[in-house]
Amino acid sequence: MCNKNDSLFAFLLGAVVGAAVGLLYAPKTGKETRAHLKRLGEDFVDSAEEFGEEVKIKGKKVFAEGKAKISEVVEKGKNSLKNRKNSVVEPVVEQEENIIE
Repeated sequence: MCNKNDSLFAFLLGAVVGAAVGLLYAPKTGKETRAHLKRLGEDFVDSAEEFGEEVKIKGKKVFAEGKAKISEVVEKGKNSLKNRKNSVVEPVVEQEENIIE
């Protein structure tokens, strides 16, 4: 899951850097090149923000799923402990009742 996102981010970063280097060697005026680089930078920032939002949403989802699983395991543990306690305590109580009678 993270590997796919990392690869996408690396690809986008490489594309932006490659485009910027290509523009520096393009036969344009400095003013045109700077304006184009500025647009590329803004596009990169927008892409990075979108990527960050995706990561944030997926992170919240994974956290919620993990929290639910941990709660489930804790509840099972409590029930198991309660069942073990009852299986040990009930025979002892029965024996004590038999002794008292």
